[in-house]
Amino acid sequence: MTTAPDPNDRDARAAALAIAGALGAGVAHELRNTLAAIESALYLARRHAEDRARLGEHLARAENEVRKGQAVIDRVLGIARGEPLDVEPASLAEIVASAERELFDVNATIEVRVTPPDLEAACDRILIERVIANLLLNARDALEGRARGRIVVRAYASGEAVVVEVEDDGPGIDPALAPRIFEPCVTSKPTGTGLGLALCRVIAQAHGGTIEALSAPSGGALFRLTLPVKDDAS
Repeated sequence: MTTAPDPNDRDARAAALAIAGALGAGVAHELRNTLAAIESALYLARRHAEDRARLGEHLARAENEVRKGQAVIDRVLGIARGEPLDVEPASLAEIVASAERELFDVNATIEVRVTPPDLEAACDRILIERVIANLLLNARDALEGRARGRIVVRAYASGEAVVVEVEDDGPGIDPALAPRIFEPCVTSKPTGTGLGLALCRVIAQAHGGTIEALSAPSGGALFRLTLPVKDDAS
C-alpha cells in the first residue's frame, strides 16, 4: 500500500507529483484511445447499417471499448489512490492475444512466442494487457510507411521474473529521446502524445517490475517488461 509523502520532504513531494502527473497523463491517454476506438467502430457501423449482423458486431465492439476503457481508467485511478492491485495468475498467451486484437491496419508480420505456452504471471491482467497493447501500437506506428514490417512478441520466464518483450524492425528509438522516453509528453511521433509509455512505466512499477527501452538487433526498438514472479505489488 502506498503511503502519503512527508509534506516537509521536498524530494518525496516532487516524486509524488511526478507520479500523479504520469497517472493523470495515463488517464488522458486511455480516454483518447477509447474514444478513437469507439469512433472507428461507429464509422464502420454507419457503413454497414443495412447489414444487421455486421452492424451488431460494430456496435458490440464500441460497447466493449467503453467497458474496457472504464476498467483501465478505474485501475489507474486506483494506483493514484494507493489501492492494491487486483493481482492473480494470468495467462500471458491470452493477454497478448487480447492486446493484439487492438491492432488495426497494421502492415506487418506479427510473431508471438510464449515459452512455455502455459506461462503465467501474477498481475492485474487488465493493466498488463494495456501495457502490451501500448507497446504493440507503438511498434505499428514505427513501421508506418513501410512496405512490410515485422513485430515480435516474446514472453518467457527468467529466474524469479517473467519477461515480455515487444520488438519491431523499424527505425529504432531516437538517441536524443532515449533517456527520457518514459517521461510524459516525450514522443518522436508527429501526432503522438507521449503519454502511453509514461503509463506503461507507472503500471510496471506498481507491479514491482520494470520496463526498458532497448535497441533491437535489427536496428529497431525493443521494449522489455519484467514482472516479479511473486506478488510484491500489494
